[in-house]
Amino acid sequence: MGPECRSLEFNWIEDELNSATFTGRSLTSTTVLFNDFTGSATAAMIIRKGALIATRDSARASANEAVLKVTSVVDETEALTAAYGSAIHTSTSVTCTWFVISQPYGDSSDASDDISRVRAKRFNFPQIFERAIEISQTRKGMDMEAVTDELQYQIKNRTLEIKRELNMTVLMGLPYRVTNFNADLDVHTMMGICQMIRDPDMDGTKEDTTVTNAAAAALTVAHINALLYKIWDAGGLDEIADPIIVVGANQQRVISGMEKDIRRVEQGERQVGYYRDLFLSDMGIELPIVLDRWMQADKLVVLDRSRVALRAFAGDAWHMEKMAKTGRSEKWQLSGQYGLELRNADACHGMLIQLA
Repeated sequence: MGPECRSLEFNWIEDELNSATFTGRSLTSTTVLFNDFTGSATAAMIIRKGALIATRDSARASANEAVLKVTSVVDETEALTAAYGSAIHTSTSVTCTWFVISQPYGDSSDASDDISRVRAKRFNFPQIFERAIEISQTRKGMDMEAVTDELQYQIKNRTLEIKRELNMTVLMGLPYRVTNFNADLDVHTMMGICQMIRDPDMDGTKEDTTVTNAAAAALTVAHINALLYKIWDAGGLDEIADPIIVVGANQQRVISGMEKDIRRVEQGERQVGYYRDLFLSDMGIELPIVLDRWMQADKLVVLDRSRVALRAFAGDAWHMEKMAKTGRSEKWQLSGQYGLELRNADACHGMLIQLA
């Protein structure tokens, strides 16, 4: 649970470090052509005169041995460089990722320019969840088998229903708020985890930065590991991350059967079946597997629990209110208003879609 929200469009601020890498290709021994600065607005935010750069993942081993020194940054598309130290530069015609190894600073140099990032603001809407319970005078006083208090029995059932609805909305909800919104009259709905991972800025265009389409293939260990590396490359799975895997029964069955052909069974073992509740990734990160009844059958979500919170509207958490009596019937209303906060949705969380 997160802090209370006090607006029908509640906000949170997300900070990011400037990128330490960029993508590009080396044209000659003195030129590198940039084409993408991940998470940064300009080249000047991560590269300055005198910086040392090196390839991270070039397919050419010799290119990975070269360290270049930036002698000047002409604009946001081209940096002039030179070989540094005893390394001999080898051009990389194929675009690859480059590290900004260091940005050495001289004692007599002026202070560098400020490169603080503009904070990103994300938002969501709270949604009202409601159920009514009406008990007639006759029904209230009737002695029914196995039910000692009809009102309490109905409250229990409606509570389970309303929390089931909240569960589904948190997973699959779509946001909606009409123009010229009237808070007292219009319905507003929250965006759920699956949609926010795909479209974190709610502009209607799915970025799918950390989403992989399995194209109707069956889930494999390789699928999960590849998704985790995609999240890692986007900056997720950091020191404070608390990741889990969320799946429905369909994909849980697949996970439970992974590698069971190499499982050793001791003589006399009486336990039948095979179940996994922990996934150990290639990078050594352990992710608990959470089975959710309402998760869609074709999806698997990697969710960072340190960056997700359910926020109740101020003064509007779950509560019961007695309505005005009508004739010989008593009416009660169970309701609450909640919204989802999902921080760094397109970097610290991820999803597999279209699984068989």
